[in-house]
Amino acid sequence: MEEWMHWQDSVDERSIEITIHSIENVLKKESISVSFTVEHNAVILGESNPTFVRSTCDEEFSVFTTDFTVKLPILSKDKESLNSIVSNPVLIKAVQSLEMDEEERSLISEVRSKKRSIFSAKSATHFTPELLGMCNLDLMPIALGEECFTEKLILESPTFFYDGESVSWQNLPRLTVTVCQYPAPLLERDKLNFLNITIESIYNPPNTFTDDLKYKVGTIAYIDQEVPESIFFDDGIVMRSRDVERTKRWNTLRHVKNRAQLSKYKLDCDFIGVKNPFKKQFNLAEKMCEDIRRIEWNSLNRCILWEAGTEAMKKHITKYKYWPFQLELSAEDYPKEKSKSPKGLPPMVQLYQCYIDLSELLFPGRRSCRIVGQLYSYNPLDMSEKMGLENIFTTEVQRKEVKEKEKRSKTSKSQSVQSDRETTAATPIFTETGEPTIIVIEVELYEALFACRIEEDFSHIIADIIPDLEKKRYYVYSSSIAEAQYVHCIQKLAEVITENYRDFCDENKDKNAEEEKKEKYCFDPELDELACFTQYLYKNGMYQSICSTLRLKIPMLIDQKFDMPKNLVDSNKTHNFISSVYTYLVEQMHIALNKMVEGRNTQDLQTEVNSKLLYFYAEEAYELGDVEKAKQYYTEVVMSDKRDPYPWTQYAVFLRKIGDVERAIECCLEAITLDRQYPTALLVYGMILFESRDYKGAEIFLRAITNFHPRFFEGWVILHLFYLKTEYYPGVDLSLRVAEKCIQDKNRIIIINQEPISWTTSYCPQNNVYMMTTMLLLKLHFCEFAGLALAEEMSNSDRSIHVLYYMAVEHYLSGRYEDALSHLEEARCNYGMDYSISSLMGHCHFKMGNTEKGVEHCEFARMLFDRPDDLHLVEIKLGYHYYDEGDFDRAKRVFLTTCKTSPTSLTWLGVGISCYELNQFPDAEVCLTEANKIDNRNPEIWAYLCLLNMTLERYDEFLQCYAEMIKYNLKNKKLWLRITNLMEALDYAPPNLTETSELTEEYSTYGSEERFEN
Repeated sequence: MEEWMHWQDSVDERSIEITIHSIENVLKKESISVSFTVEHNAVILGESNPTFVRSTCDEEFSVFTTDFTVKLPILSKDKESLNSIVSNPVLIKAVQSLEMDEEERSLISEVRSKKRSIFSAKSATHFTPELLGMCNLDLMPIALGEECFTEKLILESPTFFYDGESVSWQNLPRLTVTVCQYPAPLLERDKLNFLNITIESIYNPPNTFTDDLKYKVGTIAYIDQEVPESIFFDDGIVMRSRDVERTKRWNTLRHVKNRAQLSKYKLDCDFIGVKNPFKKQFNLAEKMCEDIRRIEWNSLNRCILWEAGTEAMKKHITKYKYWPFQLELSAEDYPKEKSKSPKGLPPMVQLYQCYIDLSELLFPGRRSCRIVGQLYSYNPLDMSEKMGLENIFTTEVQRKEVKEKEKRSKTSKSQSVQSDRETTAATPIFTETGEPTIIVIEVELYEALFACRIEEDFSHIIADIIPDLEKKRYYVYSSSIAEAQYVHCIQKLAEVITENYRDFCDENKDKNAEEEKKEKYCFDPELDELACFTQYLYKNGMYQSICSTLRLKIPMLIDQKFDMPKNLVDSNKTHNFISSVYTYLVEQMHIALNKMVEGRNTQDLQTEVNSKLLYFYAEEAYELGDVEKAKQYYTEVVMSDKRDPYPWTQYAVFLRKIGDVERAIECCLEAITLDRQYPTALLVYGMILFESRDYKGAEIFLRAITNFHPRFFEGWVILHLFYLKTEYYPGVDLSLRVAEKCIQDKNRIIIINQEPISWTTSYCPQNNVYMMTTMLLLKLHFCEFAGLALAEEMSNSDRSIHVLYYMAVEHYLSGRYEDALSHLEEARCNYGMDYSISSLMGHCHFKMGNTEKGVEHCEFARMLFDRPDDLHLVEIKLGYHYYDEGDFDRAKRVFLTTCKTSPTSLTWLGVGISCYELNQFPDAEVCLTEANKIDNRNPEIWAYLCLLNMTLERYDEFLQCYAEMIKYNLKNKKLWLRITNLMEALDYAPPNLTETSELTEEYSTYGSEERFEN
């Protein structure tokens, strides 16, 4: 039994071996001997024997071996012992003494025997060991699971030098040290966390914070239980110059008065990421770079949080939101004995308290928080209510006395709580000039309190909404591909036949060679030219190649295009099937030849689509109320490239704008299927989920944007607005600070380049996160979130012109035209009228039916000298208004102005119909033709072409235009009536109008797959 217990103790005792291999870069005039002392947590682990270091400048002898090893014993069950690995670095001291050879030693001993007083004070100092340098060794890699690691350590000078005796770090001695743990690992990483607390400095200290006081900061940490332990930061120093190096000091090595107290960690230079609620009163970036008075620590304290301690810290932040800090001011020579004061504080001691908001650490994946907090006067009641404890500096005995006293006076205390609050309420500390006294603190965890599972959640939700497609057997051809290949084959064969015919004709031109050709090709003189050419193809082998090529394409096309009859015995069915197949093949051959030879297309050609222009046309159609035409343009862009997620997303935005949310969701899912990291599609779908009150799904998609595109600042601002709306405060300040940091990035992500035509973005101030996000939200037509962003901006800039204008834009897009006019009127009264305000007021009046006021404001916008060249929507509305009023010449001038900057089918149509009414028929024909080139599916353009051709008595052209007008279903009754009246006036009633309409309807379905299903 005793043997087993001894074996168990030996297993629990583990050790860390620290080996100093060598010392190098020792620049000394004399040879010295160096010995090392290794110390950990004020315990000396070992002292080495002296190592002889020769004075030499030769690089080969600059490294001197020491091979000194010490062991740091660790008890695996003792949590304090394990915590010391993390919180206390190892301190290594190097001591030097002068080394002399044998002749010098014998001479000195002989002189000593004769006269001991020969030694001067100066010579005696050579025999006194002195400190060569110190350094510290961080054991954190061992705590993180490293079995062994090696480092180069610089032996820092024994004291700080600010004169000519200072040595640059390149000339300081260096140690090579290896650290190993036996057995590994000492710590189980899955059950613990690491907490780093850094106290930086107190800024704007009042005059009562004098240089002769001692400054000490205390806080708490939940190490392994729900009862917190106190952590203290001593030796705050009053400084009047900034810390240029910005290196953190070890809190446990503050007693070391040289650079060996410095760690490898630096103070963060990211001032944007600091949580600073005093931005207006205190600019941290400027204050840190100024030589002003401050109380400085820059001390780092690190400790282990065990599983119970991590849960306790999580509960504390969830319950209280704040983390307590206290500042103790005491005189340099105050007595150590405690007085019998009610609060148990020694005399000449002042206490202050501070509450730091650490709620950001509850945000999933958030591991650090750097905060600016304000000092308050000490009030135990406030500390007890907000933190659950009264005094961090109180000892355990004093805590028990306070608890017993509270039990005895519980009833009396409950009655006087309100009066105590009123008389001893904690008040914020300000300087004599009214500036807040603040302290900068950083809290960092190795692992977040709540793990970030956004990738996992996003993958699950994507798998739910977009299930994996069923994998079918891969087959190369489809009906459209087979048909396209057949047409391409016909065209290529036609080119080959044409080239051979050209060669055949060239040979026939040589009359002297006619007999030779007949002999060569066995031509019959009675055959015509076509038969001779066919025989020519037989002879050179081209005819067989053509037939073989067609045999490869025709069966595949028949197989894909037609359903083979089940019963081929019936001669009638077989004959009908063969006839339909033959007819179809010949028709497709004619179509292919017409495309190539005649240079015209009997079907709609898929030309190269200019998506930017089509989006502009769609926006124009939507603003003018033609929703179907806008849909046509959007679908045309989608059909041009179905593998691009951008047109799918733009179509989804439009569908949601017109209220078709279900189809908008389908388009979003299609875009996400094509690219699961596409930011616009994720944003639109997340916002749709938010509007449907699916807040969990919305957060997953909005956070996925920031995860996939961390520099997309609009995504962070939208996430900030989402947290404001859902009242999730741990992410409110964090997301906004990240957005403010990302907006300074030059490589911004721009997801929408198209500018709106009903309002302008010229008022938007650059580098303003709220307003830049407002622009994006207004372009996407998410007016509710745009209103939230404008409300946040209003709190910063009041009712500035850009806030008022974009509030009016938000109301205009939402259909609240009266509210939009009220904001525009306020902007006009406060800042004056310009083209943006005037044009938007005109649009609002047009929407409300106030045509006269709308025309008045639009005309005012056109007459301003500083207006832009392009006022597209304003001029279109004015042009059609003048046309309706019968002022055709004025309408023509307005439309021509628009055609110079942004021509569309509607602007050319406006010029054409104005010219037609002015009897300028050649100009009208040119303009209507231009309009028809842009949009050949507009029935009104075809209707005016009908009127023009009828007026010019071009009846064949009239019939063609009339057929197209019927095809695209003209709904304008006035145009129908004008065409009918003109036909009656000219006494023109062609008998084949009905036949033309029937042919047109048949023509519209010509070549479709449905025609050959039966």
